[in-house]
Amino acid sequence: MAFNLGYILKRIGFALITFYVAITVNFLLPRLMGGDPADTLASEMALGSPEVAEALRKQFGLESSSLFYQYKQYLIQLFQGNMGISYVNFPAPVTEVMINALPWTLGTVLIATILSYGIGWIIGIKGAWKSGSFFDNSSLFVSFFLNSVPYFWIGIIMIMIFSFHLDWFPLGKAIPADYDSLSAGEKVISILHHAFLPVVTMVIASLAGHILVLRNNLMRVLAEDYMLLAKAKGLSTNRRKYMYGARNALLPSFTGLMITLGHVIGGALTMEIVFSYPGIGLVTFNAILNHDFPLIQGSFLIIAISVIVANLIADLMYPLIDPRVALK
Repeated sequence: MAFNLGYILKRIGFALITFYVAITVNFLLPRLMGGDPADTLASEMALGSPEVAEALRKQFGLESSSLFYQYKQYLIQLFQGNMGISYVNFPAPVTEVMINALPWTLGTVLIATILSYGIGWIIGIKGAWKSGSFFDNSSLFVSFFLNSVPYFWIGIIMIMIFSFHLDWFPLGKAIPADYDSLSAGEKVISILHHAFLPVVTMVIASLAGHILVLRNNLMRVLAEDYMLLAKAKGLSTNRRKYMYGARNALLPSFTGLMITLGHVIGGALTMEIVFSYPGIGLVTFNAILNHDFPLIQGSFLIIAISVIVANLIADLMYPLIDPRVALK
């Protein structure tokens, strides 16, 4: 189908407005927390020296108490591609900290998200198609149970069983202490070994929601008149199941998948804390605890951009997946 240029420009315009609101809120939220990061850093570096604290305020652009001045400096630096210097990781720039953390988040959260949706969709389709069967009832029971279990509890149980008692996997971290001395192949195996439990934990924790959503969507689709007509026409079971049923049931789930992929950049905060995994989520958590304004702003900005872009892509792709949707 042909794209409507007006629709595309309108969606891009909404995305830009959302981005501006996001960066403004991103500037204000850390400053509403209170506290003086320069004093905190000076107490760690120079026993609380007032001179050092004042020098740090000038370097970090906090010498003026005016929010308007700080906001102006924030926008100027941001549009120059400068996210500032991290207070906690001083003198490392925020960009460097984020680049170091981003691969760990993408490697685990992205894989876990895709696996979770794929497995959830398969189980949901099979359960809905055989509604009331032992498989359907069992998957529903497990889904409701997992849906009520706290995210961090699953991670702790995994560590206790497979790391502490069985000693099959590391207790945490992303790499071992002797990582630099390993060969290239051993490094890859080590990274996969450390990432296995975090990925499995995220898949288990998020699987229930995908199963229930797709099952309910497909149950609704199966009750539609066109499904009855397809059966009356003598179409094969697989064609009715996938081309007519699953294809239409997946449409709402596709939007959810795109939004979830947008949140992937933000990492899984609970998982990264439990496993001490050095991704964006853990970096953001530590930045909040230490009032690291530039790092908090850098983390939230990247998360906001990824969510806005994912939503924009979903808006543009949805009419291609469902021809019934008009571009207006």
